[in-house]
Amino acid sequence: MRKRNSGFLLAFPALAGFLVFYFVPFLITVWYSVSFGIGRREFVGLDNFRDLYTNEMFLLAVKNTLRYMAVTVPTTLFGALLLSVTLQNTTKGVRFFQLSFLYPMILPIASVILGVQFLWGSSGIWNKVVELLGGEGKDWMNLSAAFWILCILYCWRFTGYYVLIYFARLQMIPKEYYEYAALFGAGKVQSFRYITLPILLPTITFTIVLSIMNAFKCYREAFLLGGNYPNDSIYLLQHFMNNNFQNLNYQKISSAAVSIVLLLILFTGICYALYRIVERGK
Repeated sequence: MRKRNSGFLLAFPALAGFLVFYFVPFLITVWYSVSFGIGRREFVGLDNFRDLYTNEMFLLAVKNTLRYMAVTVPTTLFGALLLSVTLQNTTKGVRFFQLSFLYPMILPIASVILGVQFLWGSSGIWNKVVELLGGEGKDWMNLSAAFWILCILYCWRFTGYYVLIYFARLQMIPKEYYEYAALFGAGKVQSFRYITLPILLPTITFTIVLSIMNAFKCYREAFLLGGNYPNDSIYLLQHFMNNNFQNLNYQKISSAAVSIVLLLILFTGICYALYRIVERGK
């Protein structure tokens, strides 16, 4: 009994912080999403959600955010997996590459944006090259190309981070596994498929979740590149939330927040169900 009480006392600060700063505000957000008014609010049911789902800017933000995640998450993780496997088979310069992969995350985001402006700004290097070739320079930040610039920036910043995670897990795989497989004629592709990939699968699942979380944090880059109202190609959910917060439109913010949480819960439930199916198959 004492152990149970002491465990609860140790966990109480974290639980209290979660309740006060996360759970209770979320319940207030749920109430705001189904009500209308200032002070004494009136229950309006799902009217706020109907207005939200017919809002063009919200639909644009959802489309761009999902598109951004569909491009960056697979590209970043596949590139990180490929680099980590290559690094595992490298005998020289491993320490140098490990350190170089961390540099993009250490650099301040403002410096990174200045570098992007230096490359793709209206007076950047890319426009200088285009003009030398006889073309006409463009303001790439205000074109649909801004989306791909934002994707390149994300991949450049986070690929090295996931490389280190994969490489650390690869280093924990006993070499005897590969030696035993080689004795039976298994090549590198077969060893990767039947040894490396199954062992890396939990780590890959973890990095998928982490990558999705990091993709939601791209608002800083998009804001510094285009401001509150950037090109339509990089108008993300964070822009929608921030702009409506500045306009004190709490109904739209609350409805959007509740919708995102429900979507994440649904996604988590589907992933858990698939995991249970795979486990039963094993």
